[in-house]
Amino acid sequence: MEHRDTMMRAIERKRRRSVRRLAPAGLLAAALAVLGHAVALSFLGNPFRSSGSPSAPAPVDAASKDDPAGVREFESADRQELLADLERQWSVLHERLQAGLYPAVIDDPYFTIDVQGLLRRYLVAAQFDTKEAIRRLEATALWRRDWNVLDYYRTGAASELFSESTNPGSEMYFADSLMEDRDGRPYAAGRLRFANAENMHPWHHLRAGVFVFELMATKVAQRGRGPGSYILDIGSIGRAGNVSGTAGLDRNYNEAINPYYAAGAGSKDAPSPEILEELGSLDNGFAVLKAAIAILNRHYPGIIGKVYYLNSDMVFWGAFKIFSRWIADRGHITFKFLGPHGWREEPLSRLLDNYAPDQLFEEWGGTGPRLNGDEFLARAIERYENEAAAQELVAAA
Repeated sequence: MEHRDTMMRAIERKRRRSVRRLAPAGLLAAALAVLGHAVALSFLGNPFRSSGSPSAPAPVDAASKDDPAGVREFESADRQELLADLERQWSVLHERLQAGLYPAVIDDPYFTIDVQGLLRRYLVAAQFDTKEAIRRLEATALWRRDWNVLDYYRTGAASELFSESTNPGSEMYFADSLMEDRDGRPYAAGRLRFANAENMHPWHHLRAGVFVFELMATKVAQRGRGPGSYILDIGSIGRAGNVSGTAGLDRNYNEAINPYYAAGAGSKDAPSPEILEELGSLDNGFAVLKAAIAILNRHYPGIIGKVYYLNSDMVFWGAFKIFSRWIADRGHITFKFLGPHGWREEPLSRLLDNYAPDQLFEEWGGTGPRLNGDEFLARAIERYENEAAAQELVAAA
């Protein structure tokens, strides 16, 4: 252990430039704990909305039944009182949002599927300070309004966001796995080397990445079994991507020749002045990474519980030591490095502790479907679109 710590300190000192070159390709890598599966609604109404008063939607029983770890933190009478106090404050805030600040709150699945689970997550993230929790809830509601999050739930959104023709520079390399862990919780899957640092548009990539975060959060809330997980393969692919990410070949992709950064896209292509003020100018891969982590920290707490990095190299390990410090929720997230080499923490086969063989991709030691290059992304896009269309039919009925 002492030898490894010494090695890691040396990596951080000697490879900082390499880490910065890696960061654009690895953007969202540490934080993409919240990626997911589409559950869509139309703007005509939210089919997931609870009955009863819109200012106090009914909680989901499944969260209490199936997520004992999440509920355990609220077993004491003091914690129960804090939660009850936050529920009262949320009811008042919900009415105020509906009255003008964010009228779509009554149709927003993030605020309607599992209200008690949502409030518990924000209270934990705020270290059981109800004033801070309600402040964060309001900030999230306003951010969702400004980011136009509900646009993610329409038919066609997934295809548009992943496509180079309709969202140039999206360079997506992760999506819903369409499978689950042994406890029935969803997980996302990614292959980092499909991300092309030479072609990544900072805001277009972030827009597509948050799409996956958002729909993962919805799926986690629906399941009510606790946080999901994320498996990111850092290893060689040896073939170019043709679904979204355009890298994949065994060569270096140089951010320095990225035309979007050179043209000032980090500032001029921001979706709004408010968003630019909140996240700053995204002028390089590290800035995009920090923006992604900021969004996760502020607006998606408690969505991911485990993150597995597969087949990583020492440069990525060193990068992780840096950007993991920005993750406010890291105390509630387990990070593991798995692979064949001795300096990695555990062998790849440890994935089977958490995932049944038929729920794990073949390339990762399971008996499930193959990743097959970036075909797993195409399957996820198809599922996103099918479920969006189905939910629009439900809403229109």
